[in-house]
Amino acid sequence: MVDPYLWEHCMLGITLLGYAVLAINAFINRRQRWQLSEESKMMSECERCSVELANSLIPTSKAVPEYRFRGMRLKMSSIRIEFDNLGVKLKSTGQCIVEGVSGEFRPKRVAAIMGPSGAGKTTFMNALCGRSWTAHPRTTTGAIRINGQTSSIAEVKQLRGFVPQDDADRRWIASNRGENLRPLETRYRFKEMINNIVEDVLNVMQLLDVQHSIVGNVEKRGISGGGQRKRVNIGLELAARPTILMLDEPTSGLDASTALEIIRSVKRLTAIGMTVVMVVHQPRYSLFTLFDDLLLLGLGGRTVYLGKSEGALPYFRNLGFQMPQHENPADWFMDVISGRVRNEKDPDLQPRQLADAWAELITVMPEELELGHDTSEGQHDSFAFTKALNGKLSSAGYEDVDELSQEQFLNFLDTMQIKRPSEASWARLMERMGFEDGFISRQKLVFFLLGLRGSFSQEPGTRGIGDFISSASESSKETSVSGIPTGKKLGRRGRFLIQYPILLHQNSIRWARDWKHKLISTCLIMFAAAVFGAPCQDKLIPENILCPLKINISHLPIGTLSSIACLHIFGSDRPLFWRESASGVGVTAFYLARLTVSLFDVLMWSYLHTAVWMLFSQAPCSFWMWLIAFRMTAMCASGVGIFMSTLVPKQNSTLATAVVILVMGGAMSEPQVIADAEGLSSALAFVSPFTWTAGQNYLALIDTSGGEEAVDFYAVMIMEGYQKILLCLGGKEFGVPDFDVHFL
Repeated sequence: MVDPYLWEHCMLGITLLGYAVLAINAFINRRQRWQLSEESKMMSECERCSVELANSLIPTSKAVPEYRFRGMRLKMSSIRIEFDNLGVKLKSTGQCIVEGVSGEFRPKRVAAIMGPSGAGKTTFMNALCGRSWTAHPRTTTGAIRINGQTSSIAEVKQLRGFVPQDDADRRWIASNRGENLRPLETRYRFKEMINNIVEDVLNVMQLLDVQHSIVGNVEKRGISGGGQRKRVNIGLELAARPTILMLDEPTSGLDASTALEIIRSVKRLTAIGMTVVMVVHQPRYSLFTLFDDLLLLGLGGRTVYLGKSEGALPYFRNLGFQMPQHENPADWFMDVISGRVRNEKDPDLQPRQLADAWAELITVMPEELELGHDTSEGQHDSFAFTKALNGKLSSAGYEDVDELSQEQFLNFLDTMQIKRPSEASWARLMERMGFEDGFISRQKLVFFLLGLRGSFSQEPGTRGIGDFISSASESSKETSVSGIPTGKKLGRRGRFLIQYPILLHQNSIRWARDWKHKLISTCLIMFAAAVFGAPCQDKLIPENILCPLKINISHLPIGTLSSIACLHIFGSDRPLFWRESASGVGVTAFYLARLTVSLFDVLMWSYLHTAVWMLFSQAPCSFWMWLIAFRMTAMCASGVGIFMSTLVPKQNSTLATAVVILVMGGAMSEPQVIADAEGLSSALAFVSPFTWTAGQNYLALIDTSGGEEAVDFYAVMIMEGYQKILLCLGGKEFGVPDFDVHFL
């Protein structure tokens, strides 16, 4: 005989298997993070030893950069952004916020957009990015060209990184490695490259010390709420290897020292060809000196100055403005634009006339802004290194030694007063330097030292330094916009198949790190099951008139708590979803990945609630009969919670969800309402999931307890009401018993 509950046994096995897979995946991820952390320490020690050796040979040279990238190669060599007569107007009033801004931003440079409050700095950047206006619809005019061809940055969003002024709340880990990468960027066969990219991000943004710390939010304490969280926010964009990085006031809310560190970190990215554009509000002088180009917007969003940052001060002096000694130029520029500084040549000069003065003087980008692509970086006189190395080797007693053994090289480091690397780091360093059979020639050593001059690390088995120089040269060439990958070739199905497994892996890690929340929710559901189950003893029989009421009430705790527990699935990360979806993450993949992981929790809550409730209620019939209905309640209520989290603001979602569940389970499907249901009340009872789940339990209990003869006389109308609703859609197919009820 076939087991009637075979499917339920399979579902229980699938649930337990899912929990086991989630736990094993969390354990493997934790182990991999530990291994990656050890690898990071080892690579850092190799870098330290190599850099110290190069600087010891030629101390006066700026030979070795502060950090050399291992995986951060841009998806496109370089991008030049040109904008011609760009303007933004409000559709409602026609007010002009930005007017006639023309110029360009070039690769390998940091461009700052500055201006007084209300000058349209953020509006200009949003128009440049092609971002949609969420409030106060606006019209954008003018032309934007990418590498000389008319286009828009919105069309190449896979190559653009945008960091908004307000950080999105995140409960991710800064060291998620591959998990924090954009799904469009991640491929399993490129796992080593991905790890190198994230290693670069952690190094550049100075997050190595907190790479295993929770980022946190306003509710959960994590890393520093200022500088470190801002670095994580920028790092999330860098992980996608954008060719254009745009930041809206990245220094807002930070102290001067932290702001300077962040801009220095961002500036290091220009070494690999990245175009960096940022809106900055009155930076300190040391920070201002880091900007290569400067765009000053005046009142009405018109251009007051656009050119090299060091050329702004001479320009305003030529107009007749005199800056006092020891004044911060950035602050002084704002005073000039706002009309707080008197012009010595023309005392009647008004702030709005500054834009006219600029338009008369310069109509195109000045020639001095044309960048001569510096190909000297990475090109060093090998003779100087060879001469210095030979001199140091002679001083160490190895004048006639053409090939150094391991021990001889380590002794050479001692004579240079360079700390020896650990055993594991030494093995990796030998591999990188090109030791063969325990020996390295002077020529190979010089070749390795020359490789330290480039922006990219020369890993084992990669190209030689000459290739890196060639690559650096190629990165300076302008690439046709027609070659930009748009991501549309994959289609929606292709993107889903790529994104869903990666997002699923992300959420499985997130699930493991949120174990405290899961534990508390599970304990509350079990407690509610016990509290609601105890009063049901001796009442779950058809002869008791309270039977349908007790069954209906028993569905309320699992429904209410499941819906509220599922609010965090989407509600807490709406800003994150908006940001990721704008960068190409599919709604379907994002939704199903989160839903898949949370499904196992809802299933487990159903099993535990049913078991505890039956234990305290001493309910008749089989465990599986009650489980089927309780699980239906939990699933429907979870859907309500997820829907409410996307519809209602976060601060009101818990109350709104509780009200909806109580109305559906207490008012719309109360047994007496079912008995008297007609017209509108019948329709409301029909759409309530509690009517179907509690009704299924009640009718099944009647069927297994002797049929209609066992029903209390005053409960007959309730039974008929459930039959009327459940059988209207073919209740027999769902196993709902059909009765012929006769009245005396």
